[in-house]
Amino acid sequence: MASDPDFNPEILPGQLSLPADWRAVFGHSAPLVVEIGCGKGTWLLGQAAADPDRNYLAIERAWDYFKVLRERAVKRRIPNLRVCRTDAADLIANCFGPQCVSVYHVYFPDPWPKARHQKRRLLTPEFCAKLRRTMRSDGELFFATDHQGYAEEAIPALRSAFAVTEHPGPWPDAPKGRTNYEIKYLREGRPIWRLIARPK
Repeated sequence: MASDPDFNPEILPGQLSLPADWRAVFGHSAPLVVEIGCGKGTWLLGQAAADPDRNYLAIERAWDYFKVLRERAVKRRIPNLRVCRTDAADLIANCFGPQCVSVYHVYFPDPWPKARHQKRRLLTPEFCAKLRRTMRSDGELFFATDHQGYAEEAIPALRSAFAVTEHPGPWPDAPKGRTNYEIKYLREGRPIWRLIARPK
């Protein structure tokens, strides 16, 4: 696929089957790794290029970030990577079948710090139940935030559907941070809450 001059890594949600046939989307069958809110895709693009035996899906709703993500994905022409601009909660609810995802990554989602906005936070018990439904029995979810209030809300939400382990130190594969936000916040000395969730 990488040699195809018309290679386009973008997925349009309206063109997906319900649920999506990920083998058809990627052109081959492989474990599926999903990053929700991947920004410009710095970590995921590098990870997908280094790990050709798994398929990677980058979901980003914000246009400014997605535009850069898509441009980078087109330029790098990584055959096992797809990018999608949409609301992750809707995509997962409508297009992800049971136990189709091996790994989820959710790093530094918008904490919506104002009280009147907190209902917009991504990791609710209802959304965690959807993540669990779509995750394989041997799957994992990696989460990080620098916002204490969000961490205190995310931990019980995740525990409603998963067994959760707090990971206070840096990620072993990326001690300087997996994402641009984490790298920046580590330099600033901010506390970071890292969690690993697995099916119970």
